[in-house]
Amino acid sequence: MLPRRMASLTEPPRFYTNMKLIVALLGILLFALITASQARFIPKKQFPKSRLELSRRSQSGSFYDVVGRRSAAFGYEHRNMEAWVYPMKIVDDLEFYFKIDGYNLPFRGSDLLTAINVRPEATTFTYSHAAFTVKEIVYAPVNEQGLIILLDINTRLPMSVDVSFRPKLALAWPGNLMTGFYGQDEKDKYYFIGEETQKFYGIVGTPGATDLSLMPYQEEPRDVPVRYQIRITPDEAEKNFVPVVIAGSTEGKNKAVEVYNRLMTNALPLYEHNVKYYEDFLERTTQIMTPDERLNTAFAWAKIGTEKGVATNPFLGTGLLAGFRTSGDSERPGFAWYFGRDSMWTALALNSYGDFATTKSALEFLKKYQRDDGKIPHEISQSATLVDWWKGYPYAWNSTDATPLYVIVHSDHYRATGDMKFLTANWESIVKAYKYEETTDTDGNGLMENTKFGHGWVEGGALYPPHEEIYLQGVWIEASRNMAEMAAVLGDKATAERARANAERTRAAMENVYWLDSHSFYAYATQLPRKEAVKAEPGPNLEQRQKRLNELQNAKIYDEDTVLPAVPMWWRLMENNERAQKQIDRLGSARIATDWGARILANDSQLYDPLSYHYGSVWGLFTGWQSIAAYNYGRPHIGYQALMANALLTYTNALGYVTELLSGDFNTPFGRSSHHQVWSEAMVVLPVMRGMLGITVSDGGRTVRFSPQVPADWNVFEVKGVRAGGSTLDFEVSRSPGRTSVSIYRNGESKKLILAPAFPPDAKIGSVSVNRKKVIFNPVSIGDVQRAEISVDLNYPVTEVVFENAVGTEVFYSIPSLVAGADSSGLRIIRATALQTGLSLSLEGASGKAYSLQIKSPRSLISATGASVEKIADHKYQMSISFPAYPAGYTKRLLFIPYGPSRGINNSSK
Repeated sequence: MLPRRMASLTEPPRFYTNMKLIVALLGILLFALITASQARFIPKKQFPKSRLELSRRSQSGSFYDVVGRRSAAFGYEHRNMEAWVYPMKIVDDLEFYFKIDGYNLPFRGSDLLTAINVRPEATTFTYSHAAFTVKEIVYAPVNEQGLIILLDINTRLPMSVDVSFRPKLALAWPGNLMTGFYGQDEKDKYYFIGEETQKFYGIVGTPGATDLSLMPYQEEPRDVPVRYQIRITPDEAEKNFVPVVIAGSTEGKNKAVEVYNRLMTNALPLYEHNVKYYEDFLERTTQIMTPDERLNTAFAWAKIGTEKGVATNPFLGTGLLAGFRTSGDSERPGFAWYFGRDSMWTALALNSYGDFATTKSALEFLKKYQRDDGKIPHEISQSATLVDWWKGYPYAWNSTDATPLYVIVHSDHYRATGDMKFLTANWESIVKAYKYEETTDTDGNGLMENTKFGHGWVEGGALYPPHEEIYLQGVWIEASRNMAEMAAVLGDKATAERARANAERTRAAMENVYWLDSHSFYAYATQLPRKEAVKAEPGPNLEQRQKRLNELQNAKIYDEDTVLPAVPMWWRLMENNERAQKQIDRLGSARIATDWGARILANDSQLYDPLSYHYGSVWGLFTGWQSIAAYNYGRPHIGYQALMANALLTYTNALGYVTELLSGDFNTPFGRSSHHQVWSEAMVVLPVMRGMLGITVSDGGRTVRFSPQVPADWNVFEVKGVRAGGSTLDFEVSRSPGRTSVSIYRNGESKKLILAPAFPPDAKIGSVSVNRKKVIFNPVSIGDVQRAEISVDLNYPVTEVVFENAVGTEVFYSIPSLVAGADSSGLRIIRATALQTGLSLSLEGASGKAYSLQIKSPRSLISATGASVEKIADHKYQMSISFPAYPAGYTKRLLFIPYGPSRGINNSSK
């Protein structure tokens, strides 16, 4: 990129001896200096703050981002920043230098960075020196094509700030621009960055800046950053911010300058608008209040992290991006472009916390680019309209799962909203998508095929290519059930009957083909005969992995233990409960479950590689699948461990956000991970809402189900703002020995509530009352819990439900916070079943580790072999258990804690 200098030299003023004229000129000069000082800076004011805030000392190499709908900044702590205005990168290597008067050398900002503070509206970096402190406040105004940086300086000496960056005007992958150039505007001192078509422009600057880097045009270009300087005194710093504004436009220089001036002029109001925007968003979407503040905060941040995935591209429109990372020289900032399946998995979370408008935008975006035969795109680059994306590149149609997920999300949206107008308007598109997916069973065996139609979940590596992946069967069965439901609502009986038949046919075929009785789990996929074995990729245990791939060359079934059966279990499609419980045992085992999430492949597989993308790594997405599958089948300990694994990642790397994938052996993200991955954020929300709390909305927003399975030590919790149609519901739950009360507050029209809280199997549920009137309940047992299910018409603004005599034996384990870089060492509670004679436990622990569990029970408990039990309060015990030092890794222990002699147990409430 070549520099251009706009050179116009101003002739120096002449001075006169006339004293009056000198005085007048000095007055004019003084006024000009004061005015120039005011123009260079932005007067300080106290900013409002949103309710969310996380702070810590800086961690070298930890990712951060500052994201709006049209712009973003990405970087790593103690390194430089890059800035984007979609669909282009504007600058790379943005950094600051600080120089104090009297010091010959400047201090590099990255050497002085001490702290980071993140809030939804802005991220602040603190640079500390004995003579000054600088707070760099970075924010992306929600709907503006640019970024604002305000430097809040507190200094004891006059100082200068150098701003350094490399102009890097470039389209997002795979687009290209013509030869670039840059220069400085002589009057307003901003830097312009353009290219030969004069369409794409970036502007960077601070009013009154002094250039330190540009050379005259006739000089040979040098590979050095642009650098400019701002001088400031202690008095000026006390009263003013130093602004740096980055703006961009795809409509030429004048438009880019217009954006730059608007951001500079309105820097403070735009900050305040950011605060209001995110506060309003948090307030109008579902909120949780639990005894674990870590979870409450992570849930709120997950909503913010999901909301920040919404992006507007001037050529493509508004949709959901997949994730964020720095781009370096690749022009690929993580996965900051549009993905079909990513947006659809994410949209389920949007529906759960009530952001129905964004779900509609995501669906409309995909509908716009739907192929004529009905297929939904896999990915759409931010530069898709500027290249031959649809025919010149293979990526647009690579996957086949986006299409059934598109059907599922339409149904999920209708169930929650009752938006018949939207469903009717999109019905033709939905039918096209469904008919396309019907064509993917070419051999008529009832199973949807990946071969020729696109990958399902696995895109490469040792497990690729599958012929018929169990993941794909799960989304297809649910799409068919949802298609039948929507068709029935619209009076299309023929489509409804066909879809119901498709669902049952594939469900039966899935059970027949994938269940491996000798292994007690569902297989990963079928495969077609191979001419030769897949070649193992470089990495650990290469010889062992190649041997296993050789064995699989002619196999018809991939008999590998993976997390993927959790997907059909997400929708309760495994109707054989015995098989389902055995599969949950596998999902909850330390073979798949780490402290920081679920591996795709069990670590005792010969194919396992902890450093691989698709046969050993941990993904937040997998962990969400695992959690909801466990909750659906009455296994709350496994569900909660997975839920917290995702939630606690909020605090360990990219502060406030959850990464895409991590090592299978250590709590460390991959270098190429998108460190703020949008569906990972969704997989904090969904296990809370649809798993632990069991909140789903159906029947066009007329029916709400609330079936919580919360930890035993939660005595009080609240859920606020559950949206159903045009109404909202709040839930308050209070638990004490012998009594569970649920208060429901309705704002809007009447609803039907299915209330089904979970209790331990040995609990004796005496009665249930609604507004003090006893009602009949339906006891339902599954997994390690029983439910007392009732149906309530919410005809009043407030409804009180009380469950009496609900006392039983429950286990709980406090999940510790995650440690970056650690290996897995947490306890796995595979099963905790309160029988009539004692407590049956199936536990897995790390070698040489001791654990402490707590038990709530109205009964007396007796220590068992290998475990000591101590009473610590009424109805409360502490159990200690140790695991042998050898063999290394995790080992399993089966325990039975018998109940002692009954001493007049009284289950009644007091």
